Amino acid sequence: MLLKFINFVIGEDQTGKLKNKGFSASLKDLVFVIATVLCATILGLIFHKLGFSDVTVIAWYIFAVQLIAVRVSGIVINAVVSVICVIVFNFFFTEPKYSLLAYDSDYSMTFFVMFIVSFLVGMLADQLRKMLRQAEKDKVRTQILFDTSQLLNKADNYEEVATVIGMQLKKLHDRGVCIDLGDNSSEGALFFPEECRKGFDTKIEKDSLEWTYRSGKRAGNGTAVYPAAQGSYIPIMYTGHIYGVVGILNAGKNRDEYTEGITTAILNQCELAMENIKSLNEKENEKIKVQNERLKANLLRSISHDLRTPLTSISGNASVLLQSGDELDISTRRQLQQDIYDDSKWLINLVENLLSISRVQEGKVSLNCTNEVLDDIIDEALQHIDRHISEHSLVVKKSDDMLLVNVDPHLIVQVIINLIDNAIKYSGAGSTIILSSVKKDGQIVVSVSDNGPGISADEKKRVFEMFYNGKKSVEDSRKSIGLGLALCRSIVEAHGGVIEADSNESGGEVFRFTLPEAKGIKTDEQ
Repeated sequence: MLLKFINFVIGEDQTGKLKNKGFSASLKDLVFVIATVLCATILGLIFHKLGFSDVTVIAWYIFAVQLIAVRVSGIVINAVVSVICVIVFNFFFTEPKYSLLAYDSDYSMTFFVMFIVSFLVGMLADQLRKMLRQAEKDKVRTQILFDTSQLLNKADNYEEVATVIGMQLKKLHDRGVCIDLGDNSSEGALFFPEECRKGFDTKIEKDSLEWTYRSGKRAGNGTAVYPAAQGSYIPIMYTGHIYGVVGILNAGKNRDEYTEGITTAILNQCELAMENIKSLNEKENEKIKVQNERLKANLLRSISHDLRTPLTSISGNASVLLQSGDELDISTRRQLQQDIYDDSKWLINLVENLLSISRVQEGKVSLNCTNEVLDDIIDEALQHIDRHISEHSLVVKKSDDMLLVNVDPHLIVQVIINLIDNAIKYSGAGSTIILSSVKKDGQIVVSVSDNGPGISADEKKRVFEMFYNGKKSVEDSRKSIGLGLALCRSIVEAHGGVIEADSNESGGEVFRFTLPEAKGIKTDEQ
């Protein structure tokens, strides 16, 4: 009877859930209402038997209304429950009992006051419950906004910013979220969660997103543009520059101003973060441009200075041979020819380094890696080293085992040549240069050491920089333009290895680099 009465007063939808402008309750809530009123009645009967007054019994019913208001929300339910409590009190506790009549005329006022007090107490409890729930929602939303700010501070690119915003909007709305950065990213649209991709995959959703990206205005659900779309599309735009579009499924339905405000605040943080990244990228690009211009200037200055000496020598010696070659003795002619050869070889090596360093630095070099025997690469390099090696003692210490490496042999030959030539230039005549190779910790380690004057700690930090040629004098007075070691580092790192300079135990310096061992081939020690 109670359930039918409430249904009659407030109506029932097809799902069995009672709904009204001021009330929303499930069947479980109605069971709770009935049980609470029943408990209040039983307690009232017990206290009435014990001799307590009607005021105590009424207090139990008011307490029941308060409990129900905490569980079930709505003005109508408070009024209905208050009426029910008055009727039940009249039925069980007023004379004549077990009827809806009342002999005492004062009970009319008692019933009225009981109804008013019950209703007001229930309303206060209902309002308190709503305030607590709203405070909890505000706390969650504020936390989302705070977390968004913290996470965006760690984002380094547009994709990371979009990922943070997507996850936070998903938490806030509890709906599918799509973020498309358009031309600002090559990764395409991002979906949170990924399962919501299908919701954005229809033609009207794509048209809404594209329109928003082109116009910089909102479209989709809840707007006048493409209102039939499932998603609501919001531009990510700062100072007229559009960074992308955010789509939120069904965001136009059941909208509340607070959630809209948090969404706007999150997107404002997103726009500011993307603008900061854009500014940093522009500054970095400008810095790179300035650095490239400086490198070009240094390169031209170094080349113009360092090429002049060998070219002048070649031109002068060739002129002497042409004009007075027949008058010179064999020894003098031989020396002039050797000088021309040495200078031309130096120029060839310089040009080779220039071409190689430019390809490696620009990422245009393609490694043609093959499985090679390291000893064969070393033998090839030894055939092309500077002729001044005859003035030094070169010791080659090969491993007892056959070392197989997966490398581009031409480039590694150039690394070994550069390291040996570097040792020749910076260690005095008569010094000992040792070239060794060994397998260590699953990698192949190649070392070139000398017992020359060595390198200071400050110079070691810059020795692999382009155009850095150190402070030490060169034996043949021809100062390097500082490309050889920079090229070595680029080639070694392109192979996935590392190169370093370290002090030699016996004095001088040792340059050591690692190479990847050939996979799938067993050596003798294995």
